[in-house]
Amino acid sequence: MSTSFSRECLNLYLAPGIADFTEFDAPDISGQYPQSTHWIANHFLNSILRGSYSGKFKQYAINHLYRAQVAFSDYHEARALTREFIEAGKPSAPHVRVYFRALSRWESCLLNTQIFIDTLNKINLEFDGEKVFCEGDNSKEARAYSIANKIKHYGGEIRNGSCAETETVPMWLTNSGISTRNHEISYEELSIIVSSIASLADEIQDPISFREQNHT
Repeated sequence: MSTSFSRECLNLYLAPGIADFTEFDAPDISGQYPQSTHWIANHFLNSILRGSYSGKFKQYAINHLYRAQVAFSDYHEARALTREFIEAGKPSAPHVRVYFRALSRWESCLLNTQIFIDTLNKINLEFDGEKVFCEGDNSKEARAYSIANKIKHYGGEIRNGSCAETETVPMWLTNSGISTRNHEISYEELSIIVSSIASLADEIQDPISFREQNHT
């Protein structure tokens, strides 16, 4: 017979809202991008056999593909672990190890998404393009970026005493999405961002095709 714990105990000593996290739905987009595990390898072979990027764009392309491949993989691993958490446990006796494994994959997905956005903004700046989002516009990209910032600077917040004691982790999972004290992004919104990253990775993996399509 498994031991049960109160909602207050679980939320206080594990993660905010863990006892209330009972439903989960995130789109599976893996089938839309069959080359996702091969983006970097494809780019390597295309660069040798067909043609390569030059100058700084070569660095940008490799970083794009690396971050895209990791973020895409993390998204689907996090999705599988989160489904396992919901199906294997119950609110009063959650599957703690699976929850924190899932949380770590969501964190990695968001951090790699943030790096991808930074690199894309650099490219757009050089080609007179627009930023992915404007600061404070509350877009899904802006909120994903802010959550990644929270993860990145959480150790400093603990050191400075600027986060509440109830914030045992920088972000947590809810029925509606991924949350911090100030920001939330739904699982569907994050899937759209990851899908956009994947679409660009599909294009960038072949330098010749990318130049022809974008006239660069």
